[in-house]
Amino acid sequence: MLPFFGELAALGTSFCWAGGTILFALSGRLIGSYNVNKLRIPIAAAFLAVVLLAVHGSLFPSGYDQKALIYLTLSGIIGLAVGDTFYFRCLVILGPRLGSLMMALAPVMTALCAYFLIGERLGLMAIGGILVTLTGVAWVTTDRKDENIDRREGSKAFGVLMGVGGAAGQALGLVLAKEGMGETFDPMSATLIRMITATISIWLVAACRGEIISTIKSLTSKKAIYAVLGASFLGPTIGVWLSLVAVKYTEAGIAATLMSTFPVVVIPLAMAVHKERPTWRAIVGAIVAVAGVAMLFIE
Repeated sequence: MLPFFGELAALGTSFCWAGGTILFALSGRLIGSYNVNKLRIPIAAAFLAVVLLAVHGSLFPSGYDQKALIYLTLSGIIGLAVGDTFYFRCLVILGPRLGSLMMALAPVMTALCAYFLIGERLGLMAIGGILVTLTGVAWVTTDRKDENIDRREGSKAFGVLMGVGGAAGQALGLVLAKEGMGETFDPMSATLIRMITATISIWLVAACRGEIISTIKSLTSKKAIYAVLGASFLGPTIGVWLSLVAVKYTEAGIAATLMSTFPVVVIPLAMAVHKERPTWRAIVGAIVAVAGVAMLFIE
């Protein structure tokens, strides 16, 4: 195993999520955030299944126990189906730069979940990091000079609320996935299990609400189709898999810290693709938020 393998995987996750965020925001503003989440999870599951068959010759490892399956199933439903539905709504309303910054709250919530659920330590420095992160996020979200808000799916306040919900879902999903994988479960297969359960749950809800045909009909824009395909490969396929590799080979807190740098990576991408022009307050606030996340896990 390479030195710092888990840490490198976490940084790779950050870059994949940054690229995926840009494309998801683009497709969400074209066909709607909820449609994007319903479409991207099965697409990502198909991508990952092909990779698993090519690399391992099978989709799932042999001999995994019922406990692992339960934890990974819950992780998929909470983290991918529910949490990401909130997150994509946030992305469409707030835009990729501010929307991704809301995910800086995920490591804060991951630390709290890990503390209460699996007994990982939360010291004074971590508490200070939580306060710094919250300060950075609050400073940016209250910037009235930020005019990159799309109110077709809700107000700015509602977008922030959706971001908090998305961060909470991601945090709990990550901790549940760590418990489900244990020391031996393959992260790639774990990712596929999460995606399959998320796909089943989100499409069952869509069927009950009579949204299947309308979702398929939403794919009228080639630009949106290409964006969903590209984002599904970068984010929930490569990115989510790398995130599970990270939490398997390093502490959940360290992995979450490195993965949380993606709001900073998003800034130049959003400027190039979405023509966003962040204020200095927004840039400094993003850096402060990420610095606060780093403080969470300094020994």
